[in-house]
Amino acid sequence: MARLSLPAMAGMIVFSMFSLIDTWFVARLGADSLAALTMVIPVQVLISSMASATGVGITSLIGRTLGSGEKSYADNTAWHGLILSIIYSLVFMLLGLAYIDELLLFFGCSNKILLLSKGYMQILLVGCVFTFVPIILCSVIQGEGNTLLPVLISLVGIIFNVVLDPIFIFGLGSIKAMGLEGAACAGVLAQILATALAGILVVKKKRFLTWSTANFNPSLKVLVDIYRVGFPTLVMELAGVMVMGYMNRILAGFSFTAVAALGVFLRIRSMLYMPVFGLVQGTMPVAAFAYGAGNLDRVKETIIKAAVTSFVLMMAAWYVMQFHPLMLIIHFSRDPALTVLGVNCIRLATIFIPLIGPVLILNTILQAVDRGFTAMFLSLSRQLVFFLPLLVYLPGHLGLNGVWLAFSLSELLAAMLALLIFIRLWRTLQIKKETPFFLAFGWPYVMKRIYAWLKW
Repeated sequence: MARLSLPAMAGMIVFSMFSLIDTWFVARLGADSLAALTMVIPVQVLISSMASATGVGITSLIGRTLGSGEKSYADNTAWHGLILSIIYSLVFMLLGLAYIDELLLFFGCSNKILLLSKGYMQILLVGCVFTFVPIILCSVIQGEGNTLLPVLISLVGIIFNVVLDPIFIFGLGSIKAMGLEGAACAGVLAQILATALAGILVVKKKRFLTWSTANFNPSLKVLVDIYRVGFPTLVMELAGVMVMGYMNRILAGFSFTAVAALGVFLRIRSMLYMPVFGLVQGTMPVAAFAYGAGNLDRVKETIIKAAVTSFVLMMAAWYVMQFHPLMLIIHFSRDPALTVLGVNCIRLATIFIPLIGPVLILNTILQAVDRGFTAMFLSLSRQLVFFLPLLVYLPGHLGLNGVWLAFSLSELLAAMLALLIFIRLWRTLQIKKETPFFLAFGWPYVMKRIYAWLKW
C-alpha cells in the first residue's frame, strides 16, 4: 500500500501546489475574476465527475478481474472506458454550449460576472474531450496497480498549465492579454498534452493489459459491471455539484467576495486533502486485488492501516487550517474583506476535518469490494441528508458563518454514519458470518491478526 500510495501522494501534493499557482494568477485579476471562476466550478466538477465516476468503476473492475485472472475481460473493460470517454465529451460539449447561460444562472451567476464566467466556460466545454480521455486512461493504469504514472501525467499537464497561464492571461510579445479566458486556453492546451502523454504511456508501460482489439467486444455486461461501482459514484458526484450550485446561490446573496472566499477555500482544502487522495489511489487496487482473490484478511488489514494513516494525515491538515489560516489565504487576496472572510471560512469549515480521512477510506474500500451502492448511500447522506439541510437552516440563524459551519457539522454526522457502515462491512468480511461483531473484532481475532496490523 505504501509502494502504491507514496508516489501518488507526493505527485498529487505537487500537482495541487501548481494548481494553487494557477489560482494565484487568476487572483491577480481581482475578486470578480475569482468569483467568476468559482461559478464555473460546478460545471468543471460535473465534467470531471462523469469521467471520474466511470474511471472508479473501471479501476475497480480491472483490479478485480486481474485479481481473478480474467485478463481478456480487463482488456475489454479498458476499451469500453476509452469509447465512453469520447461519447461523454461530445454530449457535454453540445449540450453545455446550447444551454450555457441557463447553467450559469442556475448555479448563481449574476449579470455582473456572467460574461466573465461564460467566456471561460465556452473554452472549457470545447476542450472537454481532453479532460475525459486522460482521466479514463489514468483509471485504466491505476486498475493495473500503477499509481505513479497517472500522477506524473497530471503533473506534466498542470506544470504546462502554470507555464502558459501568465502568457495567456497577461500577454507576452505578440500574444495579447486574454484575462480569465486566457486561463481557460492555457488549461485546455495543457490537457491536450496530458492526453497525448496518457495515450503513449498506457500502451508503452502496460503491465497486464494487452490492449488487443481482438479482446474488444461491445457488451452490456461490461457496462453494467463498470457502473455497478461507477454509477453510485456518479450519483454522489452529481449530488455534490447540485449542493455546490445551491451554495453559490446562497453566498451570492451575501456578496461575491464570499463566493471568491469559497473558491479559495476549496482549492486550499483540496491541496491539504491530496495526501489522503494519494492514499486512496493506493488503497483501491490493493483492496480490489485482495477481494478478487478471496483474501478477506488482506482487505481488513488494508482498512485498518489506511484508516489510521488517513486520520494522521488529516490531523496535520487540521492543525494548519485551524492555527495558520492567514498564512494560507494571504497569497490569494489583496482585498482585506476577502482575507477576513477567507480566514473565518477556513477555521469554521474544518473543525472536524480529521474524521473525513477514515470516511474517504471506507468509501474507497466499499467501491473496491463491489459495494458501490453502500458507498453511494454514505456519500449522499453526507451531501443531501446532512450538509444540504444544514446549509438551508444555519445561514438563516448564523448568517455567513452558518454556511461555513455546515461543512464541519456534516462531516461529524457523516463520520458517525460511517462507523455503523464499517461495523456492517466488517461482519460481511468474516469467513464465518455468524460470528458476533464483538468477537470478530475482539481479542480472539485481534490476537491472531495483531502482528499483521502492527507490521508497518
